[in-house]
Amino acid sequence: MSIPIVPWRACRRGVATLLVGVALAGMGSCGISNEERFQRSVESMEEVARTTGPGDRTKETPREIGLFVFEDVFRDGDRVYFKLGADMAGTDPYGYVWSPKSPPTDDPEDAAASSFEHVHGPWYRWSDSY
Repeated sequence: MSIPIVPWRACRRGVATLLVGVALAGMGSCGISNEERFQRSVESMEEVARTTGPGDRTKETPREIGLFVFEDVFRDGDRVYFKLGADMAGTDPYGYVWSPKSPPTDDPEDAAASSFEHVHGPWYRWSDSY
């Protein structure tokens, strides 16, 4: 009884097919991007932004809104901040800000340097650097 010899070309094709399958499975299991998560959550976030008052905060308890869990949601003037977290323990917070009246700008009197990137409509990505 002899063992059939598989041609090298067929073996390479099989390995390539296997690698493509593994790569596609890996990409599919990574979850959705923040942009997609934002698009799916923006209606819920806007509802919260419109009803958040000056004294309302969620700092003590994380709040799930849409597909995000925010560490804090708070109003500052006509803006509502949705804090996702901090890059390093307790510093450099980031998230989204709802600013319906005008584009947000950095407050030069604040200790943090804030940056804003327009996402859509009255929504901006926000981060602070200390």
